[in-house]
Amino acid sequence: MMVSALHSMVDRTRVYDFMIPKITDELDLSHGTILYLEGISVSFDGFKAINDLNLYIDAGELRCIIGPNGAGKTTMMDVITGKTQPDVGSCWFGQRMNLLRMSEAEIAEAGIGRKFQKPTVFENHSVFENLELAMACNKKVFPTLFARLSGEQRDHIDEVVETIGLSEQLKTEAGYLSHGQKQWLEIGMLLMQKPKLLLVDEPVAGMTHQEMDRTAELLKTLAGNQSVIVVEHDMDFVRSLESPVTVLHQGSVLAEGSMESVQNDQRVIDVYLGGD
Repeated sequence: MMVSALHSMVDRTRVYDFMIPKITDELDLSHGTILYLEGISVSFDGFKAINDLNLYIDAGELRCIIGPNGAGKTTMMDVITGKTQPDVGSCWFGQRMNLLRMSEAEIAEAGIGRKFQKPTVFENHSVFENLELAMACNKKVFPTLFARLSGEQRDHIDEVVETIGLSEQLKTEAGYLSHGQKQWLEIGMLLMQKPKLLLVDEPVAGMTHQEMDRTAELLKTLAGNQSVIVVEHDMDFVRSLESPVTVLHQGSVLAEGSMESVQNDQRVIDVYLGGD
């Protein structure tokens, strides 16, 4: 009896209910804005990492965030993803989702993905297996090992691997990929979860010039299907993205606009670009 039950539980030919991603409240983009940060302040032992920050990101927008070390860029992303609670202010995802009342897991399920600077992939698994493991589904041992992918899920993997440019490396173990390819794979792992907003932290650190060019094209391709916020220090890369730029300084917005406009702003030159 128990053997029969176990055999049923691990049937590889069955598409289980848990493999269908959890449906969250529909994201309300009726005003065209996907992210609202208003009056956000965050203090650590008396130091204001964020100081009355106001930031608005449109649906489908690619936005670069630049600024000197200590400007508040990482803390801003921590607030958006639920890792840090601000002292004051509001943070909304679309019109109806109050991110400050949601856990980190709930925020991820709602459609916000974050990529850190150092790629975190499963190096002993193939590119395909990394994407499969990243899918928005139950990650318990038995489901992960024995569940069967649906046709829609396989199509999604094919679409993502084409987007990140790793079709020829589909069966390659991630540990054998170049640094740039690992970065693209991790972006692909986030895309498997069908995010509406991607936060990408210094994606080209350590890349070759060729990999940087490919990364710029990838991020520009993603914009439109989802909103993308890129935090970066490499100004040549920021210019190549041809996107609006927000400059943070001492936890507040110092300037916003095109790269050309902010690089000619004397305030920005004084605090950040003077040596560039």
